[in-house]
Amino acid sequence: MIELRDATKIYKGEAYETKAIDHMDLTIEDGAFVAIMGRSGSGKTTLLNIVGCMDSLTSGELFIDGEKLSGLSEHKVGLVRRDKISFIFQNYALMQHYTVYENIELPLNARNCKPKDKKKAVNEIMEKLDIAHLASKFPRQISGGEQQRTAIARAMVSGCKYILADEPTGALDSMTAGELMKLFQMMHEAGKTILVVTHDNEVAAYAQKTIIISDGKIDNIKENK
Repeated sequence: MIELRDATKIYKGEAYETKAIDHMDLTIEDGAFVAIMGRSGSGKTTLLNIVGCMDSLTSGELFIDGEKLSGLSEHKVGLVRRDKISFIFQNYALMQHYTVYENIELPLNARNCKPKDKKKAVNEIMEKLDIAHLASKFPRQISGGEQQRTAIARAMVSGCKYILADEPTGALDSMTAGELMKLFQMMHEAGKTILVVTHDNEVAAYAQKTIIISDGKIDNIKENK
């Protein structure tokens, strides 16, 4: 479970101060599939980065699985992020000089998995997502949809329970986007907790509920049919 309590994030510069998250309380239950929507600048990506331990709060508290992360050392927060959280980005965030296979195995390298176990896990997930034939190709040699499948495979092979996605279909055509959202449904059915930031109502409709963010606050929470 993910919990934010009285969470605030303020960005400051010499001539500005922006409150991206404003005293927010939020609970994401284990096994939930949640879409986060809002206008540009509403705070939705900041919220995702806070929950994903990519950014820290100015004030308030973040708990993941009952552990309070606020105030922990960067090293300990990094371990939580490594072991529990996977990100999927709009721009795929693949290593351009790594093959599809090498990109997918990256999370396992960080955990010092045995070569035999690592090979088995990567091959199985590539088969499951129908990209095994792309194993030796580089990101520049495959389509956007195939790159996003590779990014999803990397997130799935990690074994992390929380999957956070920032506009994962933003660079894709509607048909490919629909196919990829079915993969998100598959991850959810496998027990993953999923948070997706999106501007697309059709993408949000795949989630169980939609959280609307406005000016760093939760404006509405809508249950999806």
